[in-house]
Formats: sequence, C-alpha cells, structure tokens
Amino acid sequence: MSGKMTKWLAGSLMAMGAFVAGCSDTNSSDPFASTVNDGVYLKNDAKDMWARIDERGSIASYFDSLSKEEGAPVIGTSTRSNIRCEAPALKMDDNTRYLDELESLFDEGEQVEGVCGKALKLSDGQVAPLGVNLIDSMSVGTVEFWFRPNADFFDKNARTLLGNDGARIHFFYKKGELFFQKNHHNQHYFVQGKAVLKENDWNLIAGQWGNGYMSLWLNGELVGYWEHDKGYVPAQRDIPFENLVVIGYKSRCCMEGPGQYEAMTTSGSFDQFRISNINRYTLPDSVTAKVNPVDEKDTIFKIDTVATDTVKKGDITCKTSALVMDEKTLYFDELDAEYEEGTLVDGVCGKAISLKDGESIQTGINLIDEMPAGTVEFWFRPGKDFDEKSARTLLGNDGSRVHFFVKDGKLIFQKNHADIHYYVQAPVQFKNDWNLIAGQWGDGFLSIWVNGEMIASKVHVEGYEPAQRGIEGENLIVVGRKSSCCMEGPGQYSRLTTSGDFDQLRISSVTRYEVKVEDAPVDSDKPEFVIDTTVVDSL
Repeated sequence: MSGKMTKWLAGSLMAMGAFVAGCSDTNSSDPFASTVNDGVYLKNDAKDMWARIDERGSIASYFDSLSKEEGAPVIGTSTRSNIRCEAPALKMDDNTRYLDELESLFDEGEQVEGVCGKALKLSDGQVAPLGVNLIDSMSVGTVEFWFRPNADFFDKNARTLLGNDGARIHFFYKKGELFFQKNHHNQHYFVQGKAVLKENDWNLIAGQWGNGYMSLWLNGELVGYWEHDKGYVPAQRDIPFENLVVIGYKSRCCMEGPGQYEAMTTSGSFDQFRISNINRYTLPDSVTAKVNPVDEKDTIFKIDTVATDTVKKGDITCKTSALVMDEKTLYFDELDAEYEEGTLVDGVCGKAISLKDGESIQTGINLIDEMPAGTVEFWFRPGKDFDEKSARTLLGNDGSRVHFFVKDGKLIFQKNHADIHYYVQAPVQFKNDWNLIAGQWGDGFLSIWVNGEMIASKVHVEGYEPAQRGIEGENLIVVGRKSSCCMEGPGQYSRLTTSGDFDQLRISSVTRYEVKVEDAPVDSDKPEFVIDTTVVDSL
C-alpha cells in the first residue's frame, strides 16, 4: 500500500489504490500476462476464485491467507487512463475520493469496450477485487459505477454487483429490485426499489448518504430513499482486507436486513467506479421538504470564510476556522463516526469524538507512505480532568513515528525514525475551548503550532518514514492511547491515556505554516535521541 495518488484523492487515499499489474494468484498456474483474441483482451478465464473464497468463509480471510503466501497483489495507485470521455462518463474532480477506470485485471475476467476506454467483463462466478480498502469514515458520500448485464445475469434469483463483503457498502439485484446497503456495527441500513436494468446497454448505478437521507439511483432516476443521519463507518476489527471493495462475489454474511441469506455471484461488465465526498444526486423537493437541500458543490469540506463565527451547511454547522479539504490534503477524517468507545459531541464542524480517561479510537489512517514534507493538524478540547502537567497522549502512531502528547506543562511533537527520536517541545496552556494543534516538517525545520502560533522549532531535514517491519497496522493513527514504547527521547517511559474532545484530523503533503526564522522559538533540548544501532529497531 505504497503508491502515490493524484492530488485530488484524500482521506487515507494512499492506502486505497488499485491492485497493480504484475501480481497473480499463486494458486493459479496460468500466466498473468494478457493475451489477445479477436481484438478482445483476455485474462485467466478460470471461475474458481469464488469457490476458494467460499471455502475460506469470507473475502477478507481469503485475501489475508493469499497475502501470507505472497500471492496477494500490492495496493498501489488507482487505475487511471489518459482517455478523456464526454458525458455521461464519470470524471475526476475536486470532490472525487476514488476513481478506478477498471482498465486492469487481477486474475479473472476480460476487458471489453466500456463507457470510457476499456471495461471489465466477468462471467458467472468470476471475481475482481478492487484496490479500494475503504477504511475512512465519510459523513457524506456517493458511490457510482457502470454495469451492463450478461445474457445469463437474470437466470439466478439474486446477483451481487459491487461492494464490501461485510456489506458496509454493497449493491445487489434480486427479483426485479435493486438494493443498496450501508451497514454499521450490528445495524443494517438499506434502500431498495423496483428497477429495470437495460439488458444490452450500460446502466449507471449510484448510492449516496448524508444530509439526512440514504438513497439509490439508476440512470439518474431515484429508485428508493430513506431518512438516515449516519455516515459511512468502516469495519474496525483489525482484520486485513475487511473493508476491501470487490466485484463479483458476496458471501452470505451481513445481509439479514434486506432478507438475503445466500452467497451471490455476478455476471456482467463493469466500468468507472467512483466514490465522492458529496451527494452527486439531488432529491426531489417533495422528499427534502423537511430538510434544507444542499447544493452538490457546497459541501462541509469547502466552507465560506465569511466574517461570522459559524457557517450552516445543510444540517451541519462548522466554525469558519474549520479545516477544509483541498488538493494538498492526503488524509482527512472528520472524527464523527460511531466508534466502539467515546461519545459524539458538537465539534468544530459537525460532530466530534469525546474520549474519557482510558477510552481510545482507531482512525482509518495507516500512514504507510514516505512524506518528504508534511503537516499533521487536529482540533483538541481538554476534558475536565485534563491537566497539561500530567502526562497525557493526544494523537499519533503507537511507535511514535508521528505523535503528540503533553507532559510537565509542555506540548511535545515527535517524529521518530529507525533508531533516532526527533521531537520538539514547548510550554503550553490550552484554552478551555477548541485548540488547533499542528506539527510539520519539510521546510528545514521540525515545528509545532497551537492556534496558528509557532511555539517551538528546530533545524530538521528528514522527511517522514513509516515503520517497515510488515506488522499489520503499525503505522495506524490512534487517538487516546499510547503504549510505553518509543518515547525515550522526550523522557516518557510509561503508557499514556487522554481526556478530551477531538475533531478534524488533516494530514497534508506540504507545510501549512510559514516558519519565520528570526522569530522562531527554539527548542533548546538536545535535537535527537539516538539508540544503539546494533540493537534491532524497536519502532
């Protein structure tokens, strides 16, 4: 999961690209290389992947097993094409989180002419995993894709189309009805409606949520809707590939809501899979009479900088100082999901997560890519029992590759490397309100900021380097919990908890704040803590 994404892709995007060519299923003796037959690009035409998945019980366990055999593909950049197609083809814009043109193949299927360039055609039983491991929370979103059924598509009672095996997001077709699911922990949400798929042409299928509704669309027409106030939340059980989006197979898991209890396969062609951070389709006024409609171009990520304290965006209120997503944003998490721990409270923009002493959450951000320059920002409001003099963690990685904490009245920002602990620190006293905390590197300094003011800096030329021991989740960003590991530099040797509210975590590929050398407060402590390099890297 190390490919670089285009500048529009954000929110753990680098961890969610497409499977790159050059990797194959080690259980197959067929070559990976494509062949040409009468102008049609073919791939291994085996149809037994679904059977092997079925034996394993789930897509997640199958690909986890395959990865341990070094047969699973590496997740890299999204499949893209230089082809530019006219409407109604989907396109990438500022609100696109993922765009896969489906111009490449994994192990089964063939490429045919599509809506834009090539498309992926799957026969009954063939499976194609996408490179989208949808691990980020999304308060508003739209999922779209093109589908053209094969002749035998309607022969079976129920057919899967596209989605996650745990039905966190999933589309399927059954007895003349189209279904869109968006499951949460022990809660099954779905919309359905009568739908006539064009049999010899392309159909644009879409599901969306946010701004008070969950809805399903076919070729631009509303199929079904439901009042719904929850965003997308990924599965958070630390199971590899658990949030992977797959075409062609769905286990019998997690479909009790819409009454589907058997596994499904597909049969048809797919093209242009797109996920957006806005609602792309406008519900009729008769539906939204009870909710203020929101223009699809006016989202919580783009807030007007007017001279008022707050801005109303549909049913979400944001402070004018709220962070926004832009082309320099690599990761953006609103921290407004329903986590297993913590309580949702009013935040800087919409809801925020409030954590008591001992509570913690995992974000969906697995910071696995090198970053020559970067800025990590988040909002924090101290809890009643929070004291800067006591040692408290705020946010970061458990190995302290990136980590913020307070101790002895100081705010500390660490950026550890193998065997070397870099950090800056300075005295701090937080407001009993929201505080914007930031740490950055890449401009010749390592610096830390509170509410737009630099409180410490030191000369530093190293970029961010992730831990590379192959341990699942070792670069994961966590809020509220820190083990005793990897804090020898600033002199912290015991585990940490937190107390307070957190909102809007943003990680950027640039420095967001300008360090003015003549005014820079300098951290006078020693610049680094070096471990004996003869010892195995403990980070």
